[in-house]
Amino acid sequence: MRRLSSVLLTTAAVWLAALAPVALAERADRDKPTLLEGAQCTTEELKQTSVCSGSVVLTRGTLRITGERLEVRQDPEGFRTAVVTGPSGGLARFRQRRDATRAGVEEWVEGQAERIEYDERTEIVRFIRRANWKRLENELPRDEVVGQLITYNAQSASYSVDGAPAGGGDGRVRLILAPRDSGTAPARPPAALRPAPQIEGKK
Repeated sequence: MRRLSSVLLTTAAVWLAALAPVALAERADRDKPTLLEGAQCTTEELKQTSVCSGSVVLTRGTLRITGERLEVRQDPEGFRTAVVTGPSGGLARFRQRRDATRAGVEEWVEGQAERIEYDERTEIVRFIRRANWKRLENELPRDEVVGQLITYNAQSASYSVDGAPAGGGDGRVRLILAPRDSGTAPARPPAALRPAPQIEGKK
């Protein structure tokens, strides 16, 4: 029977490396174009900025960030930073696949927060206010972090979590860590059981 151990911490910030075999963000994503979508978008070429609003989506390979408002800035070297905010009372969302390290295991990272900041150069993602971060294997949650500020480094497969950034929070963060890896792929949920046709036909 699978069990998860939870830890409640009161420190201001904690640095953790991923406990599973190190899986970095999908390398192919770095060579993919950045696509912006929204109900309305405005670009200022002189300032190298783009602003979109209304069900916005930022896509770069397997990386996908959604929310209500999106602002993208490009530096002189061509690297972009993006800020995505969720709708009023809602959350912005992030999802990206990691490079495969084990046969039969597809690993993803998901996160959500009121505000998500993404740096294309460093591949660092910051989840700000009501933040939640998860690592999934074959769509099953393995590790989860909850706090007010989570900083995820896709290049090093590590993250930090802060319970009380300026402006709120009770100073507590919550970590749910998967048990030690057994070397086998996590089992998928079993198929729903149903009676055999000959049994269903009996009255």
